[in-house]
Amino acid sequence: IAREGADAATLQLGQAMQRAMDADKQLKTLLEYREEYQSRFLSTVTTGIDPAAWRNFHLFMQKLDAGIDQASAHADAAREAAKRAQANWQEQQRKLKAYNVLSERHDKEQQVHAAKREQRDSDEYAANKFIRTSAGQSNR
Repeated sequence: IAREGADAATLQLGQAMQRAMDADKQLKTLLEYREEYQSRFLSTVTTGIDPAAWRNFHLFMQKLDAGIDQASAHADAAREAAKRAQANWQEQQRKLKAYNVLSERHDKEQQVHAAKREQRDSDEYAANKFIRTSAGQSNR
C-alpha cells in the first residue's frame, strides 16, 4: 500500500511540476509579447500616431496586462500546487522507507530465529547421537 501511495505521489508530482512549467512558460510568453508589442508601438510613436491608435494601444495593453496578471496568478498557484505535491511525495517516500526498514528488521529477526532453531535442532541431534553412541558402548 505504501509503495502504491509513493507511486501515486510520484505521478502527481510529475504532473504538478509539468503544469507549473507550462504556466511559467505561458507567463513568460505573454511578458515577452508585451515587451515586443510595446517596443514596436514606441517606435511607431516616433513617426506620429493618431488618437484612435493611441487609445487602441492603451486598451490592448490593459487587456494584455490583465491577461498577464491572470497568467501570473495561475503560475503562482501551479507552483504552490507543485510544492504541495512535492511535500506529499516526500511524506510518501518517508513512509515507504519506514516500512522497508521495518520489513528488513522483521526479515532479520526471522533469519535469527531460523538460525537459532537450526542450531537447536543440530544440538539436539548431536546430543541424541552422542547418547545413542554412549549407550551402545556401555552395553558392550
